[in-house]
Amino acid sequence: MDLSTASYIFTVGIIIWLIGVLSLWQMFVKAGYEGWKSLIPVYNNYILTKIAGQPLWVFICLFIPLVNVVSIALISLGIAKAFGKGFGMAVVLILFSYFGYMYLGWGQAKYVGAPTESN
Repeated sequence: MDLSTASYIFTVGIIIWLIGVLSLWQMFVKAGYEGWKSLIPVYNNYILTKIAGQPLWVFICLFIPLVNVVSIALISLGIAKAFGKGFGMAVVLILFSYFGYMYLGWGQAKYVGAPTESN
């Protein structure tokens, strides 16, 4: 691989990463959290858990293989509900989180609050 190809791949990668970070940043701001919290890798998952209205054990389960799949589903469903969306948005967040966070952060979605047991 020559230098121009490597620099092109690096530049495209940085742009894709930057769009993802800015999307998550904007979503955090809509939910009432400081945007910089989206930059810290594990802490941003904790904040996503809080936005989703999930208990601490759901966040802890993110670190357990295979169980983390259930945690991701619970967090995604909670985030979708917190932004006034339904099950379809939760599926988008699970399968295509990059685009789901772009939609929630930059789209017309409004933060309606973390779901509770009665929701």
